Amino acid sequence: MKKVSIVLGFTFLLIFLSSCLTTLHPIFTEKDLAYDPKLIGTWNIEREGNKEKVTISNLATENSVELPGNISDIKEKGYLISYQHEHSENPERYIAFLARIGKYLYFDYYPAYKKEDQKIDEFFEAHLVKMHTSYRVEILNDGSFELSQLDGSYVNSLIDQKKIRISHEAGADDNIVITASTFELQQYLIKYSDEPEAYDSKKTIFKK
Repeated sequence: MKKVSIVLGFTFLLIFLSSCLTTLHPIFTEKDLAYDPKLIGTWNIEREGNKEKVTISNLATENSVELPGNISDIKEKGYLISYQHEHSENPERYIAFLARIGKYLYFDYYPAYKKEDQKIDEFFEAHLVKMHTSYRVEILNDGSFELSQLDGSYVNSLIDQKKIRISHEAGADDNIVITASTFELQQYLIKYSDEPEAYDSKKTIFKK
């Protein structure tokens, strides 16, 4: 099994304070990739009352994006996802890979950036952590699709109650950092794939 070695875009330590599940390692290997060209295009979503335009393109066509690690080897199977907020000029951009794990599809997300956009000094940069965020993907019959965010607080509660053994460390302010390998993460996803509490109750629906 060939594991994809990925160096991530930067995300602040404060990401651990959110309820999303963030992990040190990706949830996929190259053999798990399930690229679907039907996801390419411009989509409309509504999150927390705000309307957004989302553009999904093939990662191989985005020459302006810095591709860390050996992402270049699999860029044809990747996506660049750009969220344009209603009241913001600058979009949020993420590199994402669609993977089939067990019976479901999942997106593995992490920030995309241009080298010239990085304006932080090296000392400050050394205190940043590189993390993945994952979502379950359901493609609907009408061509739209929805994302269900994995809930980090659910994993934390399982750990606290000693109901699960998954590699982790206590991070800043006692927040739990999930350091599990890709294999461990996949076992978790498969085991809890049909557990409603493992996902945020709010789904994000993408419509054209």
